[in-house]
This record gives sequence, C-alpha cells and structure tokens, in this order.
Amino acid sequence: MPRPLVLGNGTLLAAFDASLQLRDFYFPHVGMEDHTTYGNMHRLGVFVQGKGFSWLCDGSWTIHIAYKPETLVTQSTAEHTGFGIRLVAEDCVHPVHNILLRRFLLRSIDGTEKNVTLFFHHNFFLYGDKQKDTAFYEPHTNSVIHYRQQRYILVGGSSNRAPACTTERHSGTYDSILHSLEHVGRSGITSFTTGKANFHGLEGTWRDAEDGILSGNPIEQGSVDSTVGIESIVLSNEDTEVSLWVCAGTSLEDVVKLHQVVMEEGQERLQRNCHNYWKSWVNKTRHTFDGISGDSVDLFKRSLLIMRIHADRNGGIVAAADSDIMAFNRDTYTYVWPRDGALVSLALDEAGYSEVTRHFFRFCCDVQTADGYLLHKYNPDGSLGSSWHPWHRENEAQLPIQEDETALVIYAMWKHFEHMQDFEFLQTMFEKFVKKAARFLCEFREAETGLPLPSYDLWEEQRGIFTYTTACTIAGLSAAAHIAHILGHYKHSERYATAADEMRQALLFHLYNEESGRFYKAIRRKDGETIERVTTPDASIAMIWKLGVLPPDDPRVVATMQQLISALSVHSPIGGIARYENDHYQAGVVLSKDIPGNPWIITTLWCAEWHIDRAKTLEELIPAQEIITWATRAATGTGILPEQLHPTTGAHLSVAPLTWSHAAYVETVLKYLAKRTELQSTKAV
Repeated sequence: MPRPLVLGNGTLLAAFDASLQLRDFYFPHVGMEDHTTYGNMHRLGVFVQGKGFSWLCDGSWTIHIAYKPETLVTQSTAEHTGFGIRLVAEDCVHPVHNILLRRFLLRSIDGTEKNVTLFFHHNFFLYGDKQKDTAFYEPHTNSVIHYRQQRYILVGGSSNRAPACTTERHSGTYDSILHSLEHVGRSGITSFTTGKANFHGLEGTWRDAEDGILSGNPIEQGSVDSTVGIESIVLSNEDTEVSLWVCAGTSLEDVVKLHQVVMEEGQERLQRNCHNYWKSWVNKTRHTFDGISGDSVDLFKRSLLIMRIHADRNGGIVAAADSDIMAFNRDTYTYVWPRDGALVSLALDEAGYSEVTRHFFRFCCDVQTADGYLLHKYNPDGSLGSSWHPWHRENEAQLPIQEDETALVIYAMWKHFEHMQDFEFLQTMFEKFVKKAARFLCEFREAETGLPLPSYDLWEEQRGIFTYTTACTIAGLSAAAHIAHILGHYKHSERYATAADEMRQALLFHLYNEESGRFYKAIRRKDGETIERVTTPDASIAMIWKLGVLPPDDPRVVATMQQLISALSVHSPIGGIARYENDHYQAGVVLSKDIPGNPWIITTLWCAEWHIDRAKTLEELIPAQEIITWATRAATGTGILPEQLHPTTGAHLSVAPLTWSHAAYVETVLKYLAKRTELQSTKAV
C-alpha cells in the first residue's frame, strides 16, 4: 500500500495511509528504526455520545486526503453522515523540533451540538521490535509516555472545548518542570489506558475504546500499546479544535521539554511555522514553468519536498520509507544506495538545493572503503546495509559491488561543483573521496580490454560487464579527470582521462553490435575470451547518452534508443516503459510482447529526456511533454510517485514514494524547461 502522506524533518519521518492512520514512524534517522514496524496501524477513532463509535478505517467515513499546496502540512477531510460529523485533519512534523503535530477541526453537519471523543491508539515497536517496552501515564504533563533504553515517545493533547485548564511557561530540568507543573492541571487528554498488544493473542488497547470509555490502566511493560481520548463539545456553527502531539527523544527530559515547547508556543503557531518554512523552502529557486500544466508544477514542488524529507541529517538519502515492501522479501527500501543518492543529488543540485547534497557527499566519504569503492547499500547511520551480492561464487572470491555506485558519486560531485564553483569543498572531496575512488576505477579493469571487471547490474540481479556500468565508469573517470585538472593535480587528471578514453574505445568495440545496430546489455568473459553476449533490450543502456559518453543524436545511440522504446513500451491503456524484456519483478500479469514488464517511472522519464536532448524545434518537445503529463497522472492525488505501476490497472507497485522516481521527474522537468527556453530564444532570433 503506498504512503499517500509523508512528513518529516530529516530526523523524524512519519507516514500515513488513506485512513489518516500513522503507519511509519522513524526516529532518530530517516528510514532507520521504524517504531511502528512493518506499517502497523495506529488507529484513529471517533465516539459520539448517543450515536456510537467508529474507526476511520472501518469504511463508514468519506475521506479525502491532501497536502496544503507547496508545504509539508496535510489538509484532509473525513465525514460521517450517520454521526453528523466532519473533521479536517492538519498534520505536520515540525522542521526543527522532533514533534509530530496533529490538529483536527471538528464540526457538526446536522445542526445539533454533540459530545465527541477522539481516540488515538499508538502501538509503538521501539527499536523495531516488541519487547522490554514500558508505557505509562504521566500525570504532571497529562501525557502517555512510551520508552525503552534511549527511545522515548510522549503523546499529549488538548482541546479548545475540553474541561478548562491553565498552562504556564516553564523551563529547566525535568525535575523542575514537573515541580512547576504540579498545580497546572490537565492539558486536554481526558482518558487514557495502557496495556498489552501483539502478545498471547491480545489485539491492543484500541479495543477498550470502542465503548467510548478507557479503563485508565496507568502502566504496562513488555509488549505494550496505549490509547488516549480527548473529549470535546462540537458545535454546528464553528470549529472545535482538538490537537495531538507526539514527541520523540532519547531521554525523558527530551520529550518533556518538547511537550513544553508545544504548551508554550501553541500547536497552531508551531504548525504555521512549519507551513511557512516549507513554502519558503520549496519556492526559494524560481522557475518559469512555461509549457507544463499546473498539476505538473504541483508534482514538481511535491517531488522536491519528498526528496528533502528522505534526506537524513546524517547525510544519507533513503530510497523509500514505505515499510509495506517487508511483505515481499522481509526487507525494506529504507537504505542509502550510493547510486540512488547520487542521482537524487544531481536533481537537487540542478534545482538549486545544494545544501542537501553536500551532506550526502560527506556521508559517502565516511562510508567509503579503504580501497576506494562503495558497497551495495548502507543504513542511514552509516553502518552497512543488508545485501544479496555474494563475496564468493563459483569457487572464486569477488567484490559484491555495483561499480556504478562509486562512479556516479564522483560524477555527481563534479556536477555539484559546476553549479556551486566551490573550490574548497571540491578540494576536500578530492582528498577524502575522489582520489581513492578514481584509483579504484582505474585499477578495477581487465588488462586485455580496459573494460571494467565484472560487477552487478543496475537492477542488482546479474553479474557481468554491462553497457550501463561501463558508461557510468567512463563518466566517473571523466569527472575525476575534470576535478583533478581544475585543482591542479595534472598527473592524476591525465591518468583518469586516459583510463576513460581506453574504456570508451573498449565499450564501442566490445559492447556494440554492428549487426543489430544497438548496444548489448552485457557481455561475459572468461580467460580473456568473450563467452556470452546478452542481447536483452534493457532501458539502463540509456546511460550512454544521459552521462555524455556519446551524444544523444549519435547514430548508434539513436538506433539503440529506437529499438529499446519499441521493445519495452507497454501496450496497454497505462503505457510507459519497462526495465527490460520479461521483467518478472513484481509482475502483475502474464508477460508478453505487448507487456514486457511493469512500466517504471524512471525508465519512462529517461525516454522523455532523450526526446528533450534531441529536440531541435518546439514541436519535437511534444513527446517529452506527453511523458511528463503521463508521470503526473501516475502520481497519487497527494503527489506521490511509486517505483512502478501495474501495467493494466495503473496501481502503484513496490514502494511509494520512491525518492529516485521523484528525482527523475524533477530532472526531466528542469531539462524540458531549459530546452524550451533555448528553442524559444532561437526561434525569436
């Protein structure tokens, strides 16, 4: 199930489903330590006195989910005609404080005043599992706190039509805060309970809420959950405001201080701060969006925001935070792939957000091996991620890498410099990363051909010498040569440039098929001889022109791209481009010539970029414009792009949002706008 609403600040990331239920809660790293684990539901329920109880996920509510434009603040509505209730939900994660803020505006829609209690269920899996946790009611702050070791989560709330309470300003240590709060009274939570969940068949305390009354159990340990209720009077002529806040910290004092921030500043002011911050951030670089629709502009800005909140403050850029993919392989996309991070960085730099990419480059410096290469993927804290690439195969040792992941980081660093012209940062990156990485790329080659030694392909499935990987390595070495030259390291520059030239010649000699007029996907070699040529049409071959190894209008590129588009186009009402022929990953139908695989967002957008790069007239931009529109239609109503689509229904498959999909969209739109401006200027002359 895609995550249609995702919020974050680089340390705390929260994702919601279409029923406004919290499904993922990451802290203290984006994508690391999901304290809901595999998307367990944190339910939201409504009790109306005299009418009954309903969970928002039970099918009796009409729900419309949305973000406020150009922000990371939601604005969703839910209506229950039987209860005569409408609520507007505004959720956000504060850009500075690690607080999830949930604000609900309730109104009676049948003309009668009502006594309404909102129930919030929280089933946290601290450190990602369900043991040794404690949940307790803390009376001085009128909150429920979950904790274990160095993970604390505080749940507090308020209502403007709850029993009257007063608040005061307090500061200092936890003890002094508690002392000063002793006579303050409740801040809004009117009922609570803690209990067991996911243990011995116990479903959780959410069941306790269904009669409208919570039992008030003050503490539980082990496999625990909690539910709180906030009671309010709801009128028909004005809104009743109910607020909930979820504070995350590494100590009891941390979360109590965050609770005090809410009490002092007020939930509405904090939300307004969040709204204004992200609206300013996403509009800091002005673009003239001539030639694309308003919906496409909205998706462009939403894509920037999605990329930003998947960038951890430690520098890693996480591929996706949608934990439902756990059901497929008992693993997630919540890792930092250096390749994905490099491609996202290219888009962010092009869009004017280089402050984000610098953190990523420093992250790569920290995780680089002593020999210069980057491994498969990493956790956001810099530790090594899971992998299926073996270190030993067929009685031989092998490096379990995708060489493109090292090469593309160098390429992205050079592009970053072209935008920023920061010599000091470039010199630092050269000494800390580029020198070792470029040396590795020079040495990790066949002596006979100059081609890269075998590694794994872009799709992480096969091992060999790939056109894609070779193109990336050439681009990485060429970038390293530019970096070394501009910094005055001429011997290094010459070595890198020579290796890139030799590899380019080897690419054209060994990986181009004169008979078919297109590049092979891969070759496999043994004992100095080519033993297999893989002719499978594969969209990743597009990197030859995307990275500038050959120009987009080179006859070999044109013939290759035309054949790839013909072979990989999905002939269904959904359309799009598959990764390669007979791609069975997440396949939703029987594959055929008409449907060679699921359409992917990135591969389809690569075709748009090729049309853009080759366009000589405004009319020749039309195919690219159509693909941008296609991608816009593929997004959810909240602007979330998946990895891939079901070829006949268009349903989102795998994960959503996928950061790389949003990066490809931003890159394509920027390229389209630049080419359109160029062609308009030429036409005017």
